[in-house]
Amino acid sequence: MKSGKMVKITFLGTGGGRVVVINQLRATGGWILEMDDQMFHIDPGPGALARAREYGVPLRKVTGIIISHPHPDHYADAEMVVEAMTIGVNKKRGVIIGGKNVIKGGEKHRAVFSPYHLNAVERYEILEPGKETKTSNIKIRATPVKHGDSEGVGFVFEGERNRIGYTSDGEYFDGQEKYFTNCDVLVINCLRPRGDSWPEHMDSEQAKELIVKTRPKAAVLKHFGTKMLRGVAEKEAAWIEKETGIRTIAARDGMVLEIKNEKIEISKSGGKGGGSLEGFLK
Repeated sequence: MKSGKMVKITFLGTGGGRVVVINQLRATGGWILEMDDQMFHIDPGPGALARAREYGVPLRKVTGIIISHPHPDHYADAEMVVEAMTIGVNKKRGVIIGGKNVIKGGEKHRAVFSPYHLNAVERYEILEPGKETKTSNIKIRATPVKHGDSEGVGFVFEGERNRIGYTSDGEYFDGQEKYFTNCDVLVINCLRPRGDSWPEHMDSEQAKELIVKTRPKAAVLKHFGTKMLRGVAEKEAAWIEKETGIRTIAARDGMVLEIKNEKIEISKSGGKGGGSLEGFLK
């Protein structure tokens, strides 16, 4: 890939799984991708507004809200992010992109956005696996997932010079790697450590397999359940890096990652994040 403009990723939360989410043991505000003069808020879950304020992210500058599937830990603050993006619903701007059930709802989950909020943006679009769209000069491609929501998707963001992948939730499946080749950064939702898998979610052994087959310049693990806390996520990331030779980072709440002139740097390491673990990890 060519060298060029800076890409910036800010993690407004790195938690996943019900216990972590409802107790905010790690924050769950999603993540921000700034690339080629666009700012996307991806999977703005519970606390997205509060974490954006805490970490200095001006949501009024968001140009797109991207949601992988309609589980609350991925969308709970989405309508309020629409209101921030549209300056209090005073300016019709920005896009909403999501899987089918995000926009229309499904058998188990309601649609994420009210008609009022859909009408507040310039456009909204359903993106099915394997399909792509474009906003400004960035291509956004939806990837299939193996997860509880049958219409859920991951994403690949391809700008003028950089390519960022996001698995969303789901366990590894044969052929998943073909969607995430040539990524500068691959963001992986990794709920559990190796040897402790959970159906329809990635563990670090599966994450390692995906990383081996895709060979990104760097991989970032997030969406941690309780068993990945107390330093376990960092140990699993170090193990993956040793096994694969690919730089692998366990994200922390508030961490900022930047791509400058093809160099991937952590400009802010993030804090410890979250509440007390007592009673949860005995």
